[in-house]
Amino acid sequence: MPTVSKLKRMVHRKSGEYCAPCPAGNTVAGAFIVSDKSNIIPTHDIAYYVAGVSAIWNYSADFDSWIQIPASGLAGTFAAGSCGEFRALAAPGGSFNITATGGTTSSINTSLTLTRDVRGSELRVISGTGIGYSGIIKNNGLGPNASINLETANGVAFDATTVFQMYTGSLWFFNAGTAAVGFGVYDRATNTWTARSVTGLPTAWGTDGQLTSTPGRTSNSGNGFVNGTAIAGSTSTTLATGKSFVTDQWKNNQVRIISGTGLGQVRRITANSAGGVVTVGTAWTVTPDATSIYRIEGDDYYFYLSGNNAVTLYRYDASANTWSTLAPTAARAGAYGAGGTAGWIDGVAAAEWTDGTYGFHYSNTIYHQNGRYIFSFRGGATNTLDAYDIAANTWISNILYGQQMETFAAGSSSIDLDGFIFIQKDATGRIYKFDVAKNVLEPYTFNPVPQGAVVAGDKMFLTRYNDGGGNIDFLYTLGNTRTELVRWVLF
Repeated sequence: MPTVSKLKRMVHRKSGEYCAPCPAGNTVAGAFIVSDKSNIIPTHDIAYYVAGVSAIWNYSADFDSWIQIPASGLAGTFAAGSCGEFRALAAPGGSFNITATGGTTSSINTSLTLTRDVRGSELRVISGTGIGYSGIIKNNGLGPNASINLETANGVAFDATTVFQMYTGSLWFFNAGTAAVGFGVYDRATNTWTARSVTGLPTAWGTDGQLTSTPGRTSNSGNGFVNGTAIAGSTSTTLATGKSFVTDQWKNNQVRIISGTGLGQVRRITANSAGGVVTVGTAWTVTPDATSIYRIEGDDYYFYLSGNNAVTLYRYDASANTWSTLAPTAARAGAYGAGGTAGWIDGVAAAEWTDGTYGFHYSNTIYHQNGRYIFSFRGGATNTLDAYDIAANTWISNILYGQQMETFAAGSSSIDLDGFIFIQKDATGRIYKFDVAKNVLEPYTFNPVPQGAVVAGDKMFLTRYNDGGGNIDFLYTLGNTRTELVRWVLF
């Protein structure tokens, strides 16, 4: 029988539950924990605690247990400012895109050395023979040149032109340093690390940091920020959506053709008109037409790095393995300090946020649009909230909000989910919830573990459970200079 949570506020008190303590010892400066909060991967062994370049532990929420993974080998001196991100997409060799070596209608041959059973995970073909296929992995071989068998056959046999993605997970790790920094990715399916470029980044990084990404959706049945059927009039570099938009509101997102002519193509959006014509950065291989069903979603390849007690924001393009320093139209009004946060706001359900209007938001005007903003509490013992506008490449600074009293200093950490940002305030144990749609900060719960000296780094993560009944979300928190892991059911 599907599990349904019937917990009610006030009737049921939120009670912290002690979990298996962190095996790496007390949390240290720069240590952070990240996880897959989307429930895309069919298991819940997808939280990773990074305490150093060679002290990295995988936590399984299914079994409340830990296992150490291989050392990263990354450059840098691990300390305050280190940060990371978990992505549901696999990244063997550092790339989300994997080229097959052959196959049949129901199997794909690879050059991968798979070390993990990935059955139940989604696989999607993004170019070449079989483009547009989306299915579930039935089973896979282990060891070199592993083959992947699929539950549902494709219409044609996959071959060496087939490029696919797997939703089996990857951990992205930015390592701070005083004279050099490092950046790399751990791929779960192959149990390997790959170093990535740091060209264009400062060689010294500290204070605190956040790595934030903007992942697209998974299966073709899922919804994006905008969904619809194209109309006549698309060209080799445009898509006529038949919608009315605010000019350039979807810039730096991506559009995916999920059915009809041009099935499976994904393109980065470089502009859009008020009349609903989307311009893409790379020409279509097959120009969409009035049969093409599309979806606008987050850009799978973009990561944003903030921190270092600076206003500068850096963007990483995983498709090109390059960093760029963004030059926003309006600079951030103050530096990202110790205890700062950064969360991509992509899942607000409230109607007042998803209507797409340009709404009054206390002292600021903000588009009510999922996927457009990275909300960032500035930290540094302030209560200041800023937002980076991804589409317009600009900062909206000093956003006023309800109950703007609490300050967030060194040791604070956060995690966001479905339009709520959960923040553990420095070493007080007090946990707050910021409601994006209502623009208010509210008290949420309390971490009962006494905390030690404050240390930089995110110490919160979320996992989602669903067996067909409804989402049940768990918030996990580590303390400052402590080993205890505590969780709460969110309601």
